[in-house]
Amino acid sequence: MIRKMILVIVCIVAATVVWHFSLISLSDHNVPIMVQSPATAPINTLTIGWTGDMVPTSNVGYDLSVLNNVTDTLERPDLMIGNLEGTLSHTSQAGTFQGDATFADTLKAAGFDFVSLINNHSLDYGTVGLKDTETELDRVGLAYISPDKPTTSITVKGVKIGIMAVSGTQSIASVTDYAYIANTVIQLKKQNDIVIVIFHGGAEGNDKTKVTGGEEYQGSEDRGNVQAVAHTAINAGADLVLGDGPHVLRKVETYHGKTIAYSLGNFVGGDSKLTTTNNLGLGGVFTATFENTDTQNSPQTTGFTSLVLSKDGTPSIDPTDKAKQLLDSLSNF
Repeated sequence: MIRKMILVIVCIVAATVVWHFSLISLSDHNVPIMVQSPATAPINTLTIGWTGDMVPTSNVGYDLSVLNNVTDTLERPDLMIGNLEGTLSHTSQAGTFQGDATFADTLKAAGFDFVSLINNHSLDYGTVGLKDTETELDRVGLAYISPDKPTTSITVKGVKIGIMAVSGTQSIASVTDYAYIANTVIQLKKQNDIVIVIFHGGAEGNDKTKVTGGEEYQGSEDRGNVQAVAHTAINAGADLVLGDGPHVLRKVETYHGKTIAYSLGNFVGGDSKLTTTNNLGLGGVFTATFENTDTQNSPQTTGFTSLVLSKDGTPSIDPTDKAKQLLDSLSNF
């Protein structure tokens, strides 16, 4: 009996020693011990990028290398979006912003995933020019929205994203139609995890950096009250609002916990069709990162990379950060 008790005590001591030294071994080698509560939901992170106005050109040597200076930045977001302000038309009729079909290859190779054609130059060459542009984007696999397809849904990293856009120069001037904006957002929200609203609005020019809070005009064209557009979209359930059109940087605003980037200025373009002096030569790449995308109220963090455009409209990273300084002076970003 005594021998059995001694044997039991020896076994207990031995097990204790082994356990003790196992802990020392784990601690000495910094072996991570991961404990996950069954009630903890997985966190999905999704980063969406947005940049300034892009004017395609065809006779200033624009090829696949024109965006080489910024490709690393464009490739970082999970979804990189831009405003393609012009056409990739095959026609020879008169128009303003026309680029070679290979500009679609340039955008795709540089890291763009999605473009908006809802702006005041997408129909420069009529419906034929618009169809040409859509054909080239389809050819390279670059998703888009356009005047004849103003809403769409795409899936990125398992997250379904609804995207819509409005402009003052479509066949229907939807940038001033608040009921349409709200109703469309509500419908998209029913079918998607995240809803993004893009607007082409606001007056253009070097001195048009301020969001006025009132109606803005470009000549006789009503370019909308962009603050009202953005707030209407978010009140209806939009998660992110992205603006383009003024060709200069405008403020970034947080409204009801959601982010509005009113304008990212210019991004690429040339051939004397896109002025790049002073504020018109400053741009950037803006990012909004969503976490917990399984929930309806996804927290967002934002980032910004300053760009500067050369005289011919080629973008580069700006080490002096002038664009960020301007943005900080305009917004609560």
